[in-house]
Amino acid sequence: MNSFMTEIVTIFQKSPAAKTWFCEDGLKLPNRATSYGDGLFETMVWDQNHVRFFDKHLQRLKSGMEVLGLDASMIASHELISLLESFVSGKRKRIRWTVFRAGLGKYTPESAEVSQTLQITEFSAAPSIKEKVDVSSKVQLFPTLWSSFKTLNALPYVLANVERKERELDEIILLDYRGYISESGSSNIFWIKDGIVFTPSLSCSCINGVSRQLILEHLDRNSLLYKEGEFNISELEDASHVFISNCTGISYLASFGQRKFSTQPTLFLNQIFE
Repeated sequence: MNSFMTEIVTIFQKSPAAKTWFCEDGLKLPNRATSYGDGLFETMVWDQNHVRFFDKHLQRLKSGMEVLGLDASMIASHELISLLESFVSGKRKRIRWTVFRAGLGKYTPESAEVSQTLQITEFSAAPSIKEKVDVSSKVQLFPTLWSSFKTLNALPYVLANVERKERELDEIILLDYRGYISESGSSNIFWIKDGIVFTPSLSCSCINGVSRQLILEHLDRNSLLYKEGEFNISELEDASHVFISNCTGISYLASFGQRKFSTQPTLFLNQIFE
């Protein structure tokens, strides 16, 4: 066993043969995560003594495992929580939970069993405001059986954020292959117009984000008006607020083209995430 521990990142693993999580900084090669991207991940926040919104992360992970044909019975969530309680209790950390198919095989896998890793790093909250925003000119998103899940096939988001960095943007907006708004480089996108909250539907190939689910459920529960749909980028021109959400929090977009948006925090988002 490797006792690899640093303040920057700590990695735990659990293989099909292992009865408990063990601390290890290297993966055995070859594996189906690096060879085929045959797996999923969840990025979560450990907040003092619990994983925020853990039930929703677990539900999305298991739904994705069903699509990929992975054995969800191998996920022992109580063991994961016990590990985090013993290791990071009282702290706030960023947790990446990766689940990938064990065994070998080429395009045809030999097993439905899974290996798992946990990467534990310092938590950094999302910037409250992002100033420079534009649409990606290089990346479009396409619908698949797995497009609403966070899979290890993340090249569209990698390339979009390479473009964002090259263009010195604070955020980049992705469209689907038909030209409809999908999401941002690593977050779901929303906007407010005439008191109504708008967001792309999952038919636009966006991730079914946990924060997205929470926002829509809050709007439903409080009878606040919202619309999911397929929207052209011109919809943002008349918006009062545009914001993006992921596990690290909410960021308000300050402008798009010549249009300036309000970055004054909205009450209903504060009620969800504070």
